[in-house]
Amino acid sequence: MDIAVIGASGDVGRQVAQQVVVTRQLDRSERLVLVGNREGKSARSTYGLAADLRDAYSDIAPGIKVSLDASEIRADLIIVAAGMTPTPSPGASPLNRDALAESNAAIFHSYANAIAKHGHGHEIVICVSNPVELSVAIFAQALGRTRVMGMGAFLDSLRFREEIASSLGLNRKQVHAFIAGEHGSLAVPLWSDVHIYGLTEVETEVALNRIRNGVQLRTLWEEVAKAQAELRSLIADGRVEDAYAVVDRYPPDVRVVTRPFVTHYSGAKTVVGTARATMKFIRTITQGADALVSGQVALNGNAYGIRGTIGVPFVVGNRGVDRVFELPIEDDERRWLSEAARLCNEKISRFL
Repeated sequence: MDIAVIGASGDVGRQVAQQVVVTRQLDRSERLVLVGNREGKSARSTYGLAADLRDAYSDIAPGIKVSLDASEIRADLIIVAAGMTPTPSPGASPLNRDALAESNAAIFHSYANAIAKHGHGHEIVICVSNPVELSVAIFAQALGRTRVMGMGAFLDSLRFREEIASSLGLNRKQVHAFIAGEHGSLAVPLWSDVHIYGLTEVETEVALNRIRNGVQLRTLWEEVAKAQAELRSLIADGRVEDAYAVVDRYPPDVRVVTRPFVTHYSGAKTVVGTARATMKFIRTITQGADALVSGQVALNGNAYGIRGTIGVPFVVGNRGVDRVFELPIEDDERRWLSEAARLCNEKISRFL
């Protein structure tokens, strides 16, 4: 299975490309295609990245090819990590997702249309670029709903499990939990589906009620907004360590959004975590067995009556989205998931 990384010389793309080689995701007979933009700085740096990877991992590297022409992309699994991401700075205003969409929509359309026209017709596309709902919607429009999925809810679900586990003094492997909704402030934690190895249902309910600290789903988005305002002020004053200490006092579902918020605006960004999660997703797809995950997909009413692009649980296999899995979630979770989809799709509909 050949893998292409669109935006390979960017922060996340470079990390993903390196991890593909280091983890021996591809054997020597397979290809890693590094895709850059002929009109941008990546026209030079992508060739440099290819040479650097060959130099560092000559004993294990697959065939490495550089492509600066979208029509030449040939791969079975395509990672979309291209697009503009504003450089964060202390005291900066909140990331404007509309402005980000304005910058990246044309890039997404260009690659999606080129793959639809020149590809072999079976490519699976994993969207990492933000806004991830927009990138999934555009690629799914060109390639079909079952071949395109986004990383946002997958990454958020890993974070959710870690935050629950750390609150209970457990290992993340002991926690099953999903985040749905939009990747970001409109995340919808599916608390009703959380289960923990070693705890009965009653024990799990007691433990989760304790660590949620009174925050309910109907107030979660407001709590996140207030927390981000407080944290932004601390970061602007250069008090990043204090900001992380404040994050630790929030319940797990608030921390899922606010901890990476602090990391992003600290200047470090969330590159390594995103790349590692992307590799987990790649391995899930390529291992040959279907798995239940959460991620952004384009829906046509086949989950909770939602039409549009949003994060939901679904079954993924080596052909893409096998089927959307409608978990028996509570009524308020269903309601807020539908509201997140409505708000999200209002924002991205004009770019389709």
